[in-house]
Amino acid sequence: MKVLYFWPLALLALVPVIIFMYLLKQKAEKHEVPSLFLWKETYHNVEANTPWEKLKKNWLMILQIILLLLLIFAIMGPFLENCGRSSEHVVLVIDQSGSMNTIHDGEKTRFDKAITEAVDYVKSLRNGTGISVISSSDEAVLVVSSTEEKDEAIEKIKQIQPTLRAGGAQAGVEMVKTMQSQWPSLTTVCFTDSNVSMDEVSGYIVDVYKEKENVGINYLSHGNSGGKLVVLAKVTNYGKMETNKEVTLYGDDQIITSQSVSLAPEESKIVYFDKVNFNGSVLRAELNGTDALKEDNICYDIISDNKQINILLMTEKNAYIEKALELMEGITVTKSNDIASFDSFVSQKFDLYIFDCMMPANFPQDGNVIIFDAPNPNLYKSKGVIEGALVKAVPCDATRYIENMDFGAANITAYQTPTWAEPFLTANTDNGDMDVAFTGSNNGQIITVFGFDIHNSELPLKMEFPLLMYNIINANVSTGMLTQNVINVGDGIQVNGKADRILPVVTKPDATNVSLSDYRMIYTDTEEVGVYTVTQSEDRFSGEEEYFAANFPSTESFVESIPSMNEDQNTDVKKSASADLDLKNLVIVLILLLLGVEWIAYLRK
Repeated sequence: MKVLYFWPLALLALVPVIIFMYLLKQKAEKHEVPSLFLWKETYHNVEANTPWEKLKKNWLMILQIILLLLLIFAIMGPFLENCGRSSEHVVLVIDQSGSMNTIHDGEKTRFDKAITEAVDYVKSLRNGTGISVISSSDEAVLVVSSTEEKDEAIEKIKQIQPTLRAGGAQAGVEMVKTMQSQWPSLTTVCFTDSNVSMDEVSGYIVDVYKEKENVGINYLSHGNSGGKLVVLAKVTNYGKMETNKEVTLYGDDQIITSQSVSLAPEESKIVYFDKVNFNGSVLRAELNGTDALKEDNICYDIISDNKQINILLMTEKNAYIEKALELMEGITVTKSNDIASFDSFVSQKFDLYIFDCMMPANFPQDGNVIIFDAPNPNLYKSKGVIEGALVKAVPCDATRYIENMDFGAANITAYQTPTWAEPFLTANTDNGDMDVAFTGSNNGQIITVFGFDIHNSELPLKMEFPLLMYNIINANVSTGMLTQNVINVGDGIQVNGKADRILPVVTKPDATNVSLSDYRMIYTDTEEVGVYTVTQSEDRFSGEEEYFAANFPSTESFVESIPSMNEDQNTDVKKSASADLDLKNLVIVLILLLLGVEWIAYLRK
C-alpha cells in the first residue's frame, strides 16, 4: 500500500487538542439519587477542588481520535498497487471490430462488456495516473492522448462506437509500441474477444469472449443458366448445437423464394436457388430468427448491367472452365482448340483471353489474360515441378470469402511471383510454401496464372471453385463506373466516373447522399451493411446508376483464436480488469459509519 501525500501528517497535532478537552474540569451539577448506593459515582462527577481532573477512560474520546486519524489517512490518498507495480501511464486498447457486436449477456454485446470494464478500470486508477485510449479494428485511432482527468477519459470511452469492420485489437497494440518511449512506466490493457500478440508491450488482455450460438451467411453470388438466374448462398453454423434455418431470397426487397437448411455443429452448406426469375438489380439472402450476431444474418449480391464482354477460350476441352463461364452473365465466349489459329482471332480484340494448357507464339496485348498450366519465360519464371501437394488459398481479392480453401493437386509448377503480381494459391512442400498461382497488372494488362492443370486437381470438386472463378473473371472483365459490385464493410471501392459529366454521387443505405470530390477515386465511407447507389448525371435531369453492396465480413462471424488460447506465456489474460485500488472512498465510508456510532453513543450518555 502507498499514499500520494504526506503533508496531512501535520494534522496529527490535533490529537493532543482532543485529549486536552477531556482533561478540563467538568462543570459541577446537582444530582438527586434515590440511594447512597450510587454516591460513589456521583462524587467523582461533582468534585471540583481543582481546575483539572485525572484523565479517565472515555470511549467517546477514543472514537474521536480514531475518526481524526482516519480522516488524515483519507487525505493522504492511500491506494493498493496492482501486481506490486506502479505505472505512471496506462493505455487502454478497445476492440471495436465486427465480432464485438456478438451478444455477451442478455442484450449486452461483447463491446458493451468491454466499455463497462474499461470505465470501471479508469475509475479504480489512482489520481494522477496518465490515461490514453485507443480504439482498434482494421486500424487504430487515438481517442484520448495522455490525460490525468478520469472524467474526461470515461466520457471519451463511452463515445466509442462498435464497427462492422474486420480486424481486432492488434492494430492498437502496434500503435502502443510507438508510444512506449514517452513513459518509462507504461501498462497496456486490451479489451478484446480475440487473441492479441503483446510482444514488447507490458500489460495484459481483458477477455470479453463468451461462446454463443450463431449462424451466418458467408457470401451470396449468382450466375446465368438458360436465361434464368442460379443463386447460391453459403451458410455456416458456428455454434455447438445442430440447427435448422430458413434462408429467404429477396429481389429488390420482394420475396422470391425460400429454402430450409439443416446444419450440424460447425457445418457449412451451399444453398442453391435454381431457375430464379428476376430481372432487377439487388439480390438479398436473409436468415430467419435471431442469434448471437444479427449482422451476419443478411448478405447482398448485385446483378450489374454492363456491356457485353467477349472472351476467347483456347482449350482442348475443359468442361469445368466452360461451366464456370456459362454462369457469368453478360459475356460471349468464343472457343477454339487450335492454338496455331490464334493469330486469326487477334483482330477481334477480345476483352479476355483464357489459355488452357497451351500458349500462342504471339502473346496478346489488347486484353486481359488467364493462363492454366502453360509456360511463358518472358513473363514469369518457373521454380520447378512438384509431384503432388496440398494447395491452399492466400487471403486476397481473388480468394474473397474462400480464404480457408485447400485442395490436392498433382504435377504442380511452382513460380517465382513477378514483382507486378501477388500470389493467391500456394503449395505446401518440404521446402515451405511455394507460389503456384498469382495475379496482377503488368503494364495495364491483368494477367492471372495457374501452375497446374485443374483436371489433375481436386479444385473443380470443391464447392469454392465457382466462387474462385467468379472472383477472378470479374476482376478481369469489370466495366462501368465500378470495378466491383460486392465488398466488405469498411473496404474501399474504385469509382471511375466520366470527366464530361457531373461529379458522381453515392447514396448510402441510410439514404444519405455523398458527392465525390473527383471523377476517379476510391470511396471508403462504407461503414453500413447494405446497398450503395452510385449516380453520375449528364445534367440535372438524366444520368446512369450503378450499385454495389457492402456485406458483413465473414471472418468476424466466428473468433478462431480467443484470448484464453493465448500461447504467449508472457501475456496475462483476465476476465475482468484490475488496477491500482484507491482506498480513499472506502476510508471515507468508514468515517461516516463511525460518526453515526459516535452520535448514537452521545445520545445515550
